[in-house]
Amino acid sequence: MARVCRKVRQSLFTKLALVLIFGVLAINGVTMHLYSTQKREHDTTLNQGLLQYARHLATLVGSPPDRSKAEALARQRPMRITYTGKTPWVVGETEKRFPARFLAPRFSQDGIEILNLHENYRLRVSLAPNEFLTFDLFSTKAERSALWQFGIYSLISTCLIMLVVYLILRFLLRPIEWLTEGAGYIGDGELDTRVQTRGSGQLRELCEAFNQMAFRLESLVMGQRDLLLGVSHELRTPLTRLKLRLEMLTGEVDTSALKHDVRQMEAMITSLLETAKMHHGIDALSTRQTDMAQLVAEVTEGYRDQPPGISSDIPERPVMAMIDLDRMTMALGSLLDNAIKYSTPDSAPVEISLREEDDGFSIVVKDYGIGIPKESMKHLFAPFYRVDESRTRTTGGYGLGLYLCQAIIKSHGARMEVESSLGVGTVFRIVFPRQNIS
Repeated sequence: MARVCRKVRQSLFTKLALVLIFGVLAINGVTMHLYSTQKREHDTTLNQGLLQYARHLATLVGSPPDRSKAEALARQRPMRITYTGKTPWVVGETEKRFPARFLAPRFSQDGIEILNLHENYRLRVSLAPNEFLTFDLFSTKAERSALWQFGIYSLISTCLIMLVVYLILRFLLRPIEWLTEGAGYIGDGELDTRVQTRGSGQLRELCEAFNQMAFRLESLVMGQRDLLLGVSHELRTPLTRLKLRLEMLTGEVDTSALKHDVRQMEAMITSLLETAKMHHGIDALSTRQTDMAQLVAEVTEGYRDQPPGISSDIPERPVMAMIDLDRMTMALGSLLDNAIKYSTPDSAPVEISLREEDDGFSIVVKDYGIGIPKESMKHLFAPFYRVDESRTRTTGGYGLGLYLCQAIIKSHGARMEVESSLGVGTVFRIVFPRQNIS
């Protein structure tokens, strides 16, 4: 769930949607502002009408202002009349809220100032220096309803327009999704991936360039694999002859070191051949129903006597899966071999566990050894890659174990996850999806 949320949050289309939502709010804000401020400070018919109305109201109140006349006037229409002078007074609607702080100047002429906010008006008539009559006109229910309807209809129509714009942009920018998916597949090793090249323009050219790049990359990698396969196959013949000649040497010659080197070469060539065959599909997996709990237990048994030892957590009941027994044994053995190899004799035992999960099962191999540097993690499964050259000379290996292990795991439709910290240890987790379980 967290991965999906992060993907949605980082999506270009999510950011595009947020930009359009911001555009909707901005457009409606500007529209409402223009609606409320239109025709201000202009000598319009409405402003002249408001001036005449202010003069008429002041005349009805009288001069000097008569409070009783003001009270009679306030009863005819919801308003508040305020007199500011020697003896100030206020009559009329005093309970209703009036947006006095938000009023904006609308028009002024001949000592009359008009302020308003939407349909709320303040008409201030100057009678003499420091003497004013102020008429606060409250908006009616019908006026407030019309304003809300205008805002709601404007927001809905703008949202619908922006939704159509978003769908059109998403349709036009589909090649970006294709390129993202294609790059992910190629990153996972599916080098025959190609993206669609519909439409026209720069995005089509980008898709075509991506396909050309993928084709060249596939050709390059396939050429390297062909070379490895061919060289490995050809090396087996002279290597076999070398083994025969070593056997024919007299006992006076110490050939133990030479035999050790030959065995290492043979193991490396076998790994190369196995990997190349799987990538080329020469030898298909020979799968059969296998009890993974029993397999893990049998593979683990061969490493119990090696320091720092092995601790296993395997369920008693069978966990059946369709696997290639020989190749899966090779993969598990490679992981345990690495865990033992890069642990110190005094570190905690290597842990291996088989865990059943809702969506399948997983095999976890955890060691408390020297760990893997962060910068080496992305190259960990590359052929012939060794994290530490000096360490390899003492522990052996040519950087093919994890490369072959990952190839075997992927060929079974599973995936391998790695976590590691220097000086703390490393965790390899093989995740088998539900379809592998029988």
